[in-house]
Amino acid sequence: MNQKLWKTTACPYDCPDGCALHGCFDGKAVTLEPNPDLPYSTFLCGKGKRWADRATSSARLSSPLARKEGNLVPVSWEEALDLWAGKIRESVERNGPLSVMYLSSAGSMYFSKKLLPHVFASLGGYTTKIGNLCSSAGSFGLKQTFGEVPVTPPETVEAHSLGVLFWGRNALETHAHVVPVLKKVRERGGEIAALEIRNTPTTRFADRWWRLAPGGDWALAAWLCRRILDGEKDFAGWREHTANPGEFEAALKGLDSGSLLAAAGLNGEQAEDVYSWLLRFSPVTQYPAFGAQRYLHGDMQFRWIGALAVLLGAFSQKGAGLAFSKDEMALFPSRLSPAPAQVRSLSVSGWPVELEGLEPPVEVLVVSGADPVRQNPASDLVKKAYEKIPFTVCADFILSDTAGASSLVLPITTFLEEEGDWRGSYWHSYLVRSHRVLPPRPGALEETEIYTRLARRLGLDCDLNAMKEEMDLEMRSSPMLEPVGKGVYRWNEPEYWRSGEKRAVLPVRVPEIAKGPAGYLRLVTVHRKEYINGQNWDVPSAAEIPVLSMNPSDAAGRGLKTGDNAVAVNCRGGSLEVRVAEDLSLGSGYCILPQGTRGVNLLTDPLVSPGSGAPFAESWITVEKAGVPVQGGSV
Repeated sequence: MNQKLWKTTACPYDCPDGCALHGCFDGKAVTLEPNPDLPYSTFLCGKGKRWADRATSSARLSSPLARKEGNLVPVSWEEALDLWAGKIRESVERNGPLSVMYLSSAGSMYFSKKLLPHVFASLGGYTTKIGNLCSSAGSFGLKQTFGEVPVTPPETVEAHSLGVLFWGRNALETHAHVVPVLKKVRERGGEIAALEIRNTPTTRFADRWWRLAPGGDWALAAWLCRRILDGEKDFAGWREHTANPGEFEAALKGLDSGSLLAAAGLNGEQAEDVYSWLLRFSPVTQYPAFGAQRYLHGDMQFRWIGALAVLLGAFSQKGAGLAFSKDEMALFPSRLSPAPAQVRSLSVSGWPVELEGLEPPVEVLVVSGADPVRQNPASDLVKKAYEKIPFTVCADFILSDTAGASSLVLPITTFLEEEGDWRGSYWHSYLVRSHRVLPPRPGALEETEIYTRLARRLGLDCDLNAMKEEMDLEMRSSPMLEPVGKGVYRWNEPEYWRSGEKRAVLPVRVPEIAKGPAGYLRLVTVHRKEYINGQNWDVPSAAEIPVLSMNPSDAAGRGLKTGDNAVAVNCRGGSLEVRVAEDLSLGSGYCILPQGTRGVNLLTDPLVSPGSGAPFAESWITVEKAGVPVQGGSV
């Protein structure tokens, strides 16, 4: 490899793997390869590979677009920025700074994105969202239990865990770089097990698989906790690390085992099998899925899984514990965080509804690193709410669904065109510094430059380019980071379970499970290897009719079979054409659609779970053959 041509960077995707990359540009094409200096970047997945073509794609935006007479037309950067600054100034003068809303997401996981709110904080305040679409409810539940979100690092898993248990996590498609870790567990005589609502590549890879009912994870975890206590198993004094052991035990004894198993969707023999496996392959690391917390009771799902981890010896046995999602930006220099300002927060999934009647009203909405018109629940309501706002701005490198609905579109660079930024991971403890692989696309600007120019027009002392340079220098000189390769650093962070006297607050209640209307199926939307939500616009299958998987008995009861075109309609009347696929691995009463496919979020609902989570799986639909009148809405 010619080191003069190859540069180190990192995949920006909202993915736990946080892969380090080598990239080079020959003047025409980009080549990307995994960077083995980060031990878990052993290969480049299909999602990451597509960045090589995206960087030079003709779909890239090369000029700002402003809406004039209903159409988006090219304008100069000067006109675009003057227009934007003027709208902000007018809105603030009329209704104060809370009339400006900044909406970000995890479209890019680079550190510099934390600098962008400086401009809006400098106005004296702004409106924003709280929570995220991915992990808010689960993180909230774990924080209620542990005070933070504990993570068992992959090094500990591969060296000490004898069992790995996935709760609904289809790791082979959504977290593929964990596979080498799993293989090392197997090499030491361990096993991989999965609790899932369907057959997936991960269940087929696993040594054991048990089918759960959707949202029934908490019930099995509670049953297992009860079984451990009834069996008088004491994994090295779990009570010593629990703030409320007596209250917890009393609550467990008050639960009915039969009701728990019914909620979990397992019989007694199957549950005993799970219990026996846990004992045989202890210490066990549990990997609860992001999908496992996308319910109105998502926080309680994770509270009970966390309790099970404690009873299985998380505090006393290396290799026992759980891993969900830690703060990938924990080392972001705190002094560079935006100054205190008046902030009005709306929920990440409910803000389109919460905007109604809001005082002061939002008059300017700025979107960065997100495509809410496609990614958010109830995308039809999102678009309607978005278009009601007088002035909307979207920064993106392609004309996304949200950009296409905006008043102003700003073309931005990709991570391959940026220098001196940082990427962490919410799974491992490595960080990567980015280097520019190819020159910026003509007409596109880095977001720190865009916001710096905006600040100047608003008369604000807010140089984000300078802040980014300070951030880069501070990160490179941080005593907490150890260089392990070109552009790759390791943070020797303490493992939660081994760091002092920790005392968990275990759950003492069980959730109520939402039920849908009679005749409706629970809709569970899932990720697959081609997609990270709507970010994967260039996947051919993203534009195809989405495939709705359902149990054969549910299909037959509706006069459907594999290959039939059908119409799915939710309780709000939102509808979507689908193609039916019977799946024997599914239980009855629910169905599966892949996220990322255009239109899927027409069927999900703008509900809010504890921690401002997005309970996508609390959506209910009817399914009828195409051309047949559908209950709940019109086709």
